[in-house]
Amino acid sequence: MSFKKILLVSLLTITAFFCFPFFIHNEIVDYFNLAIPETKSYAQVPKNTQQYYNVQAYDSKTGSKLPYKINRVGGYDPSLEYIKIDHRGQYVKEIQYVSKKEFSKVVNK
Repeated sequence: MSFKKILLVSLLTITAFFCFPFFIHNEIVDYFNLAIPETKSYAQVPKNTQQYYNVQAYDSKTGSKLPYKINRVGGYDPSLEYIKIDHRGQYVKEIQYVSKKEFSKVVNK
C-alpha cells in the first residue's frame, strides 16, 4: 500500500470514530455527547410501575411533543403518573414527580 492510501484510510477511520456519536442515540452515547443540549421535559407515565418504556415527553418551553420517545425512564413512586424529566437525548439525569395541574399547564400552552 502506498503512503497516500494509508493516510486516507487513517483519516477516514478517525473521522468515522468522531462522527459515530452523532448517528447513534442511546443513554450511554448521549451521556457523553455534549452536542445534545440538556433539556427539561414533562411526561405522563403509567401508574403501578417504576420502569417506564417508550415515554412520549413534551418540551417544557413549547408544550409540543418531542420528535422522539425516551426509551427507558426509571421511577421511584408507582402511585404517581406525571413526571418532569431532566435529560440529554436518551440519557435521563433526574426525574421529579409533578402534579396534574403543573403537567397540564406545560402541555396545554
